[in-house]
Amino acid sequence: MFLNLLKNSVVLIIGVLFFASCASVSAPQGGDIDDIPPKLTETSPKILTDIKPTQKITIKFNEYLDESSLKNAITIFPSGDYDFSYEYKGDKIDLWLPSKLEKDLTYMIVFNTNLKDEHNVRLKNDIIIPFSRKAVFDSKKIQGNIFGDFSSAFILLWFNHLEKDIMLNLEPDYVLNASSSSSYEFNFLPEKDFSILAVEQYGSNINYEQRPFSFYRKNKLSLKDGSLDNINFYLHTIKSEESEDSEEKNDTNEKKNIKTATLTGEVLGNFIHPISLILKNKKNEYSNTIQIDGSYILDGILEGEYQLLIYEDRNNNSILDMGSFTTNEFAERFFVYPDSLSLRANWELEIPKWNYNLNKE
Repeated sequence: MFLNLLKNSVVLIIGVLFFASCASVSAPQGGDIDDIPPKLTETSPKILTDIKPTQKITIKFNEYLDESSLKNAITIFPSGDYDFSYEYKGDKIDLWLPSKLEKDLTYMIVFNTNLKDEHNVRLKNDIIIPFSRKAVFDSKKIQGNIFGDFSSAFILLWFNHLEKDIMLNLEPDYVLNASSSSSYEFNFLPEKDFSILAVEQYGSNINYEQRPFSFYRKNKLSLKDGSLDNINFYLHTIKSEESEDSEEKNDTNEKKNIKTATLTGEVLGNFIHPISLILKNKKNEYSNTIQIDGSYILDGILEGEYQLLIYEDRNNNSILDMGSFTTNEFAERFFVYPDSLSLRANWELEIPKWNYNLNKE
């Protein structure tokens, strides 16, 4: 009996060692890589109206944040010298609001794209949290689209109708990062007058005059009669003559043995100024002047997907001008065809008559 008991114990020990050995050999299964930015889940109070100066609010996210990223990620708009403070609590932030707040203005806490989670994943879009001492938020909007060949884009907004030299030297009241989209939208704005500018890059040490920028076509914007939409901009980099000559030579050599497409059409509208058109994608750009009868033709187009726009060439220089900081000129009026165009080699694509005055602006 003793021998049987000993034998069973030995078998049991061997079995335990075997399974332990097997367990140590197998590699642990890793989970999916976290590439999803943090998300706002709630605030406390839920609706930040009738708030008091220095009041504490709690902002909760769906995951833990990288504490070091908070310093350059939290901003309050309209811009000002605010004395707010915050305390990091993992997936929560306790924030004490500024002491000096106007009673008739909606403010915004903005978490910009510097904010990261604990896995180093950044926000793709700003998170905007409105708060107000009033019982309701301001509800006016300014929205539109950004066209062109920009790599990044910011929309800057100032109170009042400002001279251009003041805009150069005065911090904007609102900044919107539109880099991840071709559209933008300012919400919770008061019924005031505004000045607006689109720039490729924004920062305290950036000279807007030396970077791609775009004014709007009008000097004055006002929300006193309601919200504004289709406040559109065109951002593009003006290439040097040397690089343009080099690219033109390369294109000429490449096109000798390549079959191309043709685009034709007709536009309708009030021809106060000469009208020109641009057909472009990320690699190629073609332009021409529209004839007096509204017709146009573009030859030698490499196949691909393109965007078509027309503009009123006020100074007849065959360039879509976006305004100047040194003159009183603002952006030239332009319209973008509502659909992208697919052009194939050896094809002639005819665009239906396009009444650009029917496009709301």
